[in-house]
Amino acid sequence: MSIKRYIASKDTTITDAFVEGLINRAKEANMGAADSLEIFSILGQATSASLEKSRILIEFPINNIISDRNSGAIPASGSTKFYLRMFNVEHPFTVPRNFTVNVAPVSGAWVEGYGVDLDSYSDYGFSQYYNGEGSNWLFSQRDYYWFNQGGDYYTGSYILSQSFYSGLEDIELDVTDICEKWINNTVENNGFLVFLSGSAENGTANESFYTKRFSSRTSEFYFNRPCLEVRWNPSVTDDRISFYASSSLLSAEDNIMNLYFYNKINGLLKNINNSPNLIVKFYSDSEYTQQISASYSLVSNPLSGVYKSQVSLNTTASVVYDKWFISSSLVPCFSSSFDVYQRTNYDYNNDEQYVINIFNLKSYYDNNEQAKFKIFIRKQDWQPTIYSKAYDSIENITIPNLYYKIFRFNDNYTIVDYSTGSLAYTKTSYDSNGNYFDFDMKILEKDYGYGIKLAIWDGSELKEFRNIFKFRIS
Repeated sequence: MSIKRYIASKDTTITDAFVEGLINRAKEANMGAADSLEIFSILGQATSASLEKSRILIEFPINNIISDRNSGAIPASGSTKFYLRMFNVEHPFTVPRNFTVNVAPVSGAWVEGYGVDLDSYSDYGFSQYYNGEGSNWLFSQRDYYWFNQGGDYYTGSYILSQSFYSGLEDIELDVTDICEKWINNTVENNGFLVFLSGSAENGTANESFYTKRFSSRTSEFYFNRPCLEVRWNPSVTDDRISFYASSSLLSAEDNIMNLYFYNKINGLLKNINNSPNLIVKFYSDSEYTQQISASYSLVSNPLSGVYKSQVSLNTTASVVYDKWFISSSLVPCFSSSFDVYQRTNYDYNNDEQYVINIFNLKSYYDNNEQAKFKIFIRKQDWQPTIYSKAYDSIENITIPNLYYKIFRFNDNYTIVDYSTGSLAYTKTSYDSNGNYFDFDMKILEKDYGYGIKLAIWDGSELKEFRNIFKFRIS
């Protein structure tokens, strides 16, 4: 898995807008059960100087994220990014253009409420005079006013912003720092306040910004519900079956290859007892007597029971033998070998064609399933001899820069798109058995069909395979 989504646990719109008659304001109204969320700023509706505003309160289940991190379902701090995602709602009203939205952590507890009326504000929240339920422009909780009308929030560097041009954009904002503070309990989790920034909200822009709407957590559109999206790059890049010796054709960084050692005990990956620190040595003979000098032979422990060596070998040997040791005692714990290839300046064929298949694809997956998709790849021009046809299995090659995409099949709606940036959270892993990737089916809505597409990133563009691999969530 390289992506998980946590749907908002509560959300509501709060406003000081005028109600019908343009005399009284809807400061005690609550919209906690509405299927949309709304921000706006309206100038000069009652008088030339009158100003009306609307903001959004939204909170997420941080305790679920903490539980998943403790269980290893998501990586530790520093290896993950958190994104606030909120999705545009089309409506018949005027949409503002060229504005900025602020997102800031709320500094006090609040209550969602049950109001649904976003138009005439007829549903009351907490009030001095009415028996309502839920936060609003005046009250954070029953009998508790906000210190500042419209919601209390952390200021300064805590405020994050996103610019909108057409007004139809979604919010996709990196909120990693705030989420890590919530997880570490250095800041209490009361969610975010979402509001127009600066002159757009305070009226100094001398124009109205009415009205920007987002789907709420109760929206009928499953994939448009607001969420915290956790992203990370989990890809294993084990070059054991395609290891190249160092070459003057490449930079020192590009010469680095990855080798993995998987310490499996009874089918489970486990760290070597009391010693997560290993070293690895390389030899040109099977007796492990002729050691090969290595550069960048750094061993890390990225996952429990998984050890990774980043290594560069300047050798002409066609086979290299690797032996892994516990660093403190030099006790050997694993040994193996791998073929070594030499680089040439015609290694890469930009027009290489491949046959590709997900050979363990099922027709149906359970919504709670953690699926592993195993990918078979061979060159299209593979022409076996009669001997290889009779006696050999087809070689499954690996593609280092292979990415996946998930979409809903009936309307081609993209659920998880290709991610080739620095985080590269849709990059497939590969090892001696070929390319593969894991996927958390909880992201997908039940009773729909989905498709997987695969593409190669060549450094400048994605080259997508025509194949579509279909499945349903039951």
